[in-house]
Formats: sequence, structure tokens, C-alpha cells
Amino acid sequence: MIRTSSPRRLDGPIHRPATGAAGVMLALLLVPAAFAADQDLAGHWNGTVELPGQELEFDVDLRSGSDGWSGDISIPAQGLRDVPLAGIEVEGDSVRFAIPGIPGEPTFEGTLAGDVVEGDLSQGGATFPFSMTSGVDLATRAREALEGIDPIIEQALEDFSVPGLALAVVADDEVVLAKGYGVRDLGTGEPVTEDTLFAIGSTTKAFAAFVLGLLVDEGKISWDQPVIELLPDFRLHDDHATRRLKVKDLVRHSSGLPRHDAVWYNSPDSREELFARLRHLEPSRDLGETFQYQNLMFMTAGLLAERVTGKSWEELVRERILDPLDMERTNFSVETSKQDPNHAAPHAIEDQEARVIPFRNIDTIGPAGSINSSVSEMTQWIRLQLGGGEIGGERLIETATLQSMHTPQIAAGSYPTDGTTLPMGYGYGWMTEAHRGHFVVQHGGGIDGFISWVALLPHDGLGVVAYTNATGMNPLPTAVARTVIDRVLGLEEIDYLQKGRDAIAEALAAQAEAEKSSEAKRQEGTSPSHDLAEYAGTYAHPGYGEVEVSQGGDGLSVVYNGIPAELEHWHYDTFNAQKLEGGDPALDDTKIIFRLDVNGEISELEAQLEAAVDAIVFERQPDPRLFEGEYLDQFVGVYESSTQRSTVARSGDQLTLSLPGQPIYRLEPIRENEFELQGMPGFSVEFVRDDDGAVTAIRFVQPNGIFEAKRVEEP
Repeated sequence: MIRTSSPRRLDGPIHRPATGAAGVMLALLLVPAAFAADQDLAGHWNGTVELPGQELEFDVDLRSGSDGWSGDISIPAQGLRDVPLAGIEVEGDSVRFAIPGIPGEPTFEGTLAGDVVEGDLSQGGATFPFSMTSGVDLATRAREALEGIDPIIEQALEDFSVPGLALAVVADDEVVLAKGYGVRDLGTGEPVTEDTLFAIGSTTKAFAAFVLGLLVDEGKISWDQPVIELLPDFRLHDDHATRRLKVKDLVRHSSGLPRHDAVWYNSPDSREELFARLRHLEPSRDLGETFQYQNLMFMTAGLLAERVTGKSWEELVRERILDPLDMERTNFSVETSKQDPNHAAPHAIEDQEARVIPFRNIDTIGPAGSINSSVSEMTQWIRLQLGGGEIGGERLIETATLQSMHTPQIAAGSYPTDGTTLPMGYGYGWMTEAHRGHFVVQHGGGIDGFISWVALLPHDGLGVVAYTNATGMNPLPTAVARTVIDRVLGLEEIDYLQKGRDAIAEALAAQAEAEKSSEAKRQEGTSPSHDLAEYAGTYAHPGYGEVEVSQGGDGLSVVYNGIPAELEHWHYDTFNAQKLEGGDPALDDTKIIFRLDVNGEISELEAQLEAAVDAIVFERQPDPRLFEGEYLDQFVGVYESSTQRSTVARSGDQLTLSLPGQPIYRLEPIRENEFELQGMPGFSVEFVRDDDGAVTAIRFVQPNGIFEAKRVEEP
């Protein structure tokens, strides 16, 4: 492989066809060429070099002045942008230009005919045909193509009940559009501008992958390194996955875990606490078997970066990305955004009407989706991506590393329904697709009240970012962005907005059918097996945390991760969660089933919080008073039956049981008055109370029967 001696490094070899008996292979990394022409060559030129099995596109801008010729060249596919040309020469219709300082002395020689230059690129004895056509530069074409788009967007906002949208377009390293439409807050009516801050949701993931890429460049980690080598306390439910999961699996959604989003959504737990819960989350597929979107793995990627560097993920992004790109107002928390005078409020669309909703703080899951930014600042991020890791002459990341993020690393997506957009896969923090014959690197983002989309076309030098401040049935970010892409590329028009309307109609029909089907399966005329008060309590799962059920008035209510809902009796011991009026809809229409143990007592609660695995089972927790020493004193004493004498004592905040000739057993609380013998499955004790609530006896519950002993001594 031939490399330049300059600090710019391009990856992507060009191979020469075999010649002669032995055959010759050449790996060429294209860098800026210099070339000569007459006055007709001034302007913009679009060119291609014909390589075996492919064409490599480039563009050249030439200028003629008193000091002679100058110009620059860009090769989008290899991340090369506006590199100065040198040594331009012309003799009649013949043009010649060379690439100085490159081994093999690559030289372009061609003939000018009208507005076309055709010839050969030669290097080290190999030749490749090239041609250039005079034309309009991409930035100019983009500006012209986007004329008249404003009324289309404004009408779309009205049609889809979306309060506001911000749009930015980068073409050939120029910001050709950065603008706001609509309002950022229905309550105030303040307009969206190019500087309005939006929550960008999962488009944050590209930043998380970028940080890992920086550590890869520095040799501190590698994509193929097992995570457990860097995080010794990393544990998954499956031992094989724990030992074999690699760094790249964190950022390409190949861990084997489904989403399990309820674990972190609105959770008060810290990043480290959520990390410790991973071992209790059930996988749905084997490691690396298939693509499954997984936010907790991106959180883990951020935690890994923190452990490796000793700095928080937020500090790393600020120092290594945002500061070099002058993205000063971009931040990591909606709490910070709310302090900025130009921020968008979150909205939800219900029944074709938008309303303001509360911000959702997702700082804990930050690397998966907590960044807030404006389209004006995001153009810097787009320029960096399209520039192959370099912007304004400063290189932030190696081109090869960045291109690995843009390369499909695992198959993703479903079977395509038409030929417009063909999913290719997921890279590192980016989706990849073929859009009408053009390679697109993109990612969407959605968090309460905001939907966003970012798209890069590296081979075309084009990038688009669209932010909106409404969740619900809101197809605008992708519909508007794809409209922009097609216009700039000069493709035949497709009405993406109408496709969005059709998709909404289909979704509403499917939703209505699902609700009808659910109601049809409801068993009428049934009632709960216990009094409602007996369902109240705390239920816990080691991965999902705690669910609180309480009785109020004539019904039950539930709280999970701070999200409250009412429980409507559905049938038997199944209840249906319903959001409070104007409240958080996260648990809405979740079915909660209470399970009974062999004694008919309510012992567990199950809820289908993750569709890809079995229902999550929460075990009923003992009354917290059973862990308080003073409360336990009421059970202390000597109990006697016709066959044996037993003693219950207190050790700290736990009871113990002594039986003649046996070791001392610790008693683990089950529920009020009931305890298990630690280390003795199937053996428990139940304290018996009289009508006044005083403890009068103890029952031994064991596989061969139930035995009772009277209390004969108190402490």
C-alpha cells in the first residue's frame, strides 16, 4: 500500500488489473493532484477515476490569477476535502498534473475537448483512465435545489401537528442551509431558529462510538478486545457472553440482549448501579447472532471510556469533540438546556394535536442519547464526518477509524418493501443504507418530546440534520431530510410526506385492531382472588428494580421508576395499568399479573416489560419492619410442643431459631409473620397471633407437614 508522506492518511486501496504472465497489483491512495489547463478550465470539475470494478469520484476547483493557476481537489469517498493543487501545466489541448511527494510519482495526463478532460492516471507503471466534466459545484447546486422548500416544510408542520423543525444542510464542506421553522414552544409561541437547542436522542450514539474510536487510535483499546479485560466487573446473564463480548459489540447492537429499556427509563439509579444490573437481564439471542437495539450497551461503552481514561464520558466528549468543533452550547442534560434562553420545549402529539409535556432527564443513560444541540452547531459534526475525521486542517480521528464506524458491521433491518431505500446494516453508532443508489450513513433519535434524524452521504459530500420538538406519529425529520437529499442530488421527486401520511393511517388502523383483539380476550364476570389490600406491597427484581403497589379508595395503583399509574381490574388476578390524567404514559396499557404461591398467598407480580423475553417476574418483598430490631422483639421467646423445645432470639436486625441437636438457623423474612430457614428450601416458620395481635405460637411448615408449638416464655 502506498501512503502519502503528508499527515493526511487515506484508506481504501485501488488495485491495478493483472498484466503480463505474473500480473501486477498496485494499491494507490489518491491525494490532491495539480494540473494545467487554459482559461477554459477555470471553475468546478466533477471527475471519476476508473478502478477495477468501481469508479472513484472526485471534484476539482480551478482558479486563474495573476500568479498563475491554483485550485483544490476533493475525494469524498476517502475523506479528502479541498486540498491545494500544484504544478498546473497546459500545452494546446493537452493537460498534465502530478501529485508531488507521493511514491511512484502519480501523474494525470489528459486532453481537453469542450468541457471534458479525458486521460490516464499513471503511477509506478500502472495506469487508470480518468475523466472530468465542467459543472456547477455541489454547494451551488444545493442552494438552487433548496429554493422553494420553505412553504413545503411550513405546510408539513401544519399537516402533522408538529410545532417546530430545525434543518441544516452541508454540501461540499459548506453550510448551504441552517434554518428554523414553526415554534419551539406552543405555550410561548417563540420561533425555532437555527440556534434552538433540541434533545437529539439516539443520534448521540455516534458521539459515544467516536470516543471509543479515539481510544482505538491511541492504542488504549481495540475493537476486538473483550470488554471484561477493561471492565473486570462486567457481567452478563450468560457466562459465554460475559467472557467473549468485545468492545465493538457494545456499539453495534450485537450483545444478544434485547432493549430492556424499562430498566433505565426514568430510573433514579446511577450509571454504575445500572451497569451492575446487567447480569440479571435475560438475553433473547446468542452473542453476535443478530442485531438487537440496546441502549444499556452504549451506556456501558461510555462507562468503559470513563474507566480507561479516568474522566467522565461527558468530559471526554467536551474535550475531544465539542471544544475542537466550537460546539459551545451543545450539552449533556435537558436540565442544562432548560437554562438556555433558546431551547425547544418537548411536545406530544395525541389525536392530531400537540401539547407541551415535561422534559425527561436521561443523564444516566447519557452515551445512548442525552446530548442536546442545535442544527447550526451540528453542522460542525457533519463537516467532521464528511471530512474523513478532519476539519479546518485539524485531524481529530484517523480516517480508517472513522470509516469503520460508517461500515456495516452487522446486518440490520427488515426485508425491503421497495427499492427506494435498502438497509445495509449497522456500523458503530450509525445505520447504513443504500438510498436510490447512494450510500447513506444515518441515525434517528427519539426521546420524550423530540425526534431527530442525521444523514451523511460520504461519497456525495452531502449531510443533512433535521430536528423536531414532538413525539407521537411524527415522520417529518426523515421525510424532510430525504426530500432535501433527492432535490440536491437531482433525483426524481418522491412525495415522502404523503408516504408519512400513509404510514400513520396504517399504524392507526393496526392500533385499533390490536385494541379490539385485546378486549376480545378479556374474561368478563371475574373478580380478584383476594381483597385488594392484600395485593399492596413492594415487589422486586434484581435487574428491573422495585414495583410499588398500593391501595387507595376502591382501587389499586402502581409506581415503577417513579412513574405512577392506576390499576384497572382486567380479569382474575390480572390488572391493566392506565396513566393518570395528563400524566406519564410509560406504563399505559401494561398488563400486570399477580401470582399465588402454593399456600394461596400473593407472592409475585409479573409484567411484560420486554417483549423479546418472558414476562419480568418481581418477587413480593417482606414488610420493611421485619428488618427492624425493635419490631422483631415481639417474636423472641421459647416455644414448646410435645416433642421439642425451640428458641427464637434476635441477632442484630435478624431472628434466629435454635432446635435441640441442630445448628442455629437464621430466619429470612417472607411476609408479615412468616420466615424461611436460611439454607433450608421448603422449610419455614409462621408466628400465630391471637385476637389482640399478641404472638402465641409458632408453626413449622416443612415438606412432611405443619407442626405447632405454643409460646411458653417471653424475653
